Amino acid sequence: MIPETENDVVRVTARHNIFAGLALIVLAAVFFWQSFAISLDFVDEEGIGPRFFPQAICTGLALIGAALVILGLRQDIAPADRSSFVGQRFLFDAVPLFALGLVFVWLFGAFGYAVACFVLLLAGMKIFAVRGMAQFLLPLLASAWLYLIFFKLMTVFEPAARIVNPLTLLGLK
Repeated sequence: MIPETENDVVRVTARHNIFAGLALIVLAAVFFWQSFAISLDFVDEEGIGPRFFPQAICTGLALIGAALVILGLRQDIAPADRSSFVGQRFLFDAVPLFALGLVFVWLFGAFGYAVACFVLLLAGMKIFAVRGMAQFLLPLLASAWLYLIFFKLMTVFEPAARIVNPLTLLGLK
């Protein structure tokens, strides 16, 4: 369906917002429920538990979904918001990011968080055409910053790497 008038565009975009919001709420609810299967056997008395971040992310995702549903019901859209699907953009933006997410999961298990985060951010910089020193400096600084916040400051449990953890080799772990 190709919208012909401004009202049709608003109606179609609002409908897409409602469906996307409902999908996010359902997805958040499923993952929130599944987070209760995370074992608490290895939790020490310090820091937050291993269920906190999955449940916090699910809560945020559900709130975003609720906001989309409300905006859709009110038929509020941004002035330049035109809901459409462009196959070429999906193929060259969304599919590589999805594949990058799968690579991150594998790298996290194989080499630990620091390597996985650096590679993910470096590839993201390539995808979004960041050039120069920022292409290498931003992933390095962001990886270090995130590692310090989550694993040192908040004492989140970091699972052991299956292959090798470079932080162990450097004596930082």
